[in-house]
Amino acid sequence: MIHARTNARWSTTDLLRRLDRRDYPELDRYSWEEIYGHGDNMAPGGLYLAAKMARSSRLKSDELVLDVGCGKGDSSLFLAQHLGARVVCFDLWTPASFLSRKVADRGYRSQVLPLDLDATKRLPFPDDYFDAVFCMQTLHSFGADVAVLRNLLRHLKPGGRLLVGGTCFSQEPDEKGLPQIYSRTDGWDAEYGNYHSPSWWRKQFLSTGLVEVVECSRLEDGLIMWEDEVLHHGDRAGWTAEWHRKAQWLVEQLLFSRDHSPSLTHYIATLEKK
Repeated sequence: MIHARTNARWSTTDLLRRLDRRDYPELDRYSWEEIYGHGDNMAPGGLYLAAKMARSSRLKSDELVLDVGCGKGDSSLFLAQHLGARVVCFDLWTPASFLSRKVADRGYRSQVLPLDLDATKRLPFPDDYFDAVFCMQTLHSFGADVAVLRNLLRHLKPGGRLLVGGTCFSQEPDEKGLPQIYSRTDGWDAEYGNYHSPSWWRKQFLSTGLVEVVECSRLEDGLIMWEDEVLHHGDRAGWTAEWHRKAQWLVEQLLFSRDHSPSLTHYIATLEKK
């Protein structure tokens, strides 16, 4: 346990693992702060997860992507910068006015169009319109609702790809439910009740009747993505005693996940519309 060590800074950095940047050449020019959204509460994985998703996208320069639940817009900017995509983006909790300023400041005003939309409502796009739909750290927030999936897929071209990536558990819990350790937080809603295994997501995607599953699997470094993000925030906080107190619950969950199931991890899925 983290509190069993006398030197808290040493114990946390010693116990948790960092991602190997050499595995992510797409992010060579990005700082650690940019990868994690400059502290704007990007979910674990940050743009490392976006890079994994982009590899299976088969997107060509200038193709049109709908970025659903884009957060503070970092995923949309990554798609524009790295893939040369034209992006329409929206997030329920981030106003288009904020995203528009950020996009313009980064020099991508003509390539990224932010809107104020809700994925659970009818969207103002033609059917079969987008070359790809990008959903990073999004679908679990909608309770994995098949109606939301179908609502998004109607705007995807036949043969187009739905790209999904997110936090998950390695497998579904047994009849006893999630281990007690996952009930501990600092008061923040960790949304663990909405996390599911890749095999569960595969069935959910197929239940729409609209897609073929090209890939749906957990990432080998999925747990390390969680650990790396905790280390990043520790660096930002200066490894204060207060930060350690607030982060202890998550550190202990991640160490538990090393040797127990279900464990916290990440998955990606690539789906092709029929």
